[in-house]
Amino acid sequence: MRTLAEMGGREPQADEVRTRVLAAAEAVFAERGYAGATTREIAERAGIGKRMLFYYFPTKDAVYRAVLERIVQGLVAIFEVSRNQPGPIGLAESIEGITHFTAQNLQATKVWMREIIDGGPHLADLTQKHLADMYRQAGTTVARNMEAGIFRRSDPVHVMTSVGGVTLFYFLIVPVLRLIWDRDPLDPDVVAERARMARDLLLHGLAGPAAPKETKP
Repeated sequence: MRTLAEMGGREPQADEVRTRVLAAAEAVFAERGYAGATTREIAERAGIGKRMLFYYFPTKDAVYRAVLERIVQGLVAIFEVSRNQPGPIGLAESIEGITHFTAQNLQATKVWMREIIDGGPHLADLTQKHLADMYRQAGTTVARNMEAGIFRRSDPVHVMTSVGGVTLFYFLIVPVLRLIWDRDPLDPDVVAERARMARDLLLHGLAGPAAPKETKP
């Protein structure tokens, strides 16, 4: 899985500078939030002057928008890779793909999650531009698997939300995990284990054979 810093498609030199700017911006926005971030610090971390920064991005908001757009496009790309796979296989690939992608792009993910939690200014537009069609297609695929008896019947949105919750929430609480766990939550082996656990949980549930059967009132 490539990091966001490795994704692009411009002239080599221009792309290299733009990639450095976005990587620096991800770090600054993740650490300080939008209000606390400055174009001066972003330029300094990217190793360029402010004038060059403004050549690529005319305002701080333009840099911020580009950071958000890149993380969203990366998440959508995971869906595009897995959506034509049979139900459980496609779901498993999405779960593992999102887990590993997030681990490799943690700062950008923090920025995107903050935009969601705050109901930020770019949320509605980015959702309509990149996510709405993906959710419609994924919902149709999930519903088709329910009709075929491959997935349990429920609202497809619950299934898609569960995939996001089980994969992304882990990374949001990394600071807490470091306080209560004797393992590094971002160690590659632990992340791979987390991806397997998330996949097995969503595909097979948590209860084992010895679990008491659910009784309905």
